[in-house]
This record gives sequence, C-alpha cells and structure tokens, in this order.
Amino acid sequence: MTTTAACLAGEWTIHAIAQQREAMLALVNDGHIAFDTSGITDMDSAGLQLLLSAQRSVALQGQELKLLQLSNAVKSVLAVYGLDASLHSIHPEEEVVE
Repeated sequence: MTTTAACLAGEWTIHAIAQQREAMLALVNDGHIAFDTSGITDMDSAGLQLLLSAQRSVALQGQELKLLQLSNAVKSVLAVYGLDASLHSIHPEEEVVE
C-alpha cells in the first residue's frame, strides 16, 4: 500500500497554532492520514492538541493517523506526555511517497 505523506512545518506553539490548525484541517479533510513532521521546529501542548484532534478526525474516517520522520520538537512533546508509543504510528510495510 502506498501512502502519500503531507509535510508539516514551522512552529506548532500557542503563538502560531491558528495558522497550523487551518492547514491541518484542510489536509485531513482532503484525506491525508500520513504526516511527515520533520519540518516542525517547535511544539508545545497546543501543537499536541492539534495532532490529537487530527488523530480523532482521521479515526472518524476509519483510518489511523501516521506520523513519520519525527522532528526533535515532536519527539520531545510526545515523550513528555507519554504519547510517543500511541501517537507515533509508523508502518514500515507501507511505502511512503514524498
């Protein structure tokens, strides 16, 4: 199965989350379920909340959110909140096209 990863970038903090929210909603509404987070430079709990919201939206579509190429900022926030195993979803059997 081939999955196209949408690239996420920039700050995912309380100061910039409104912009990121609109872009993320558009991607999820377009059917994206895999996200390359290597371009996220900073993340706080507001950014995490947006990822969790996207995960919920994707689940309502009967799919599983996939986070790929985690940036250090994303890894750090997921680890702090104990979500690194449950939200960080990589399926090595799938080919990811960038």
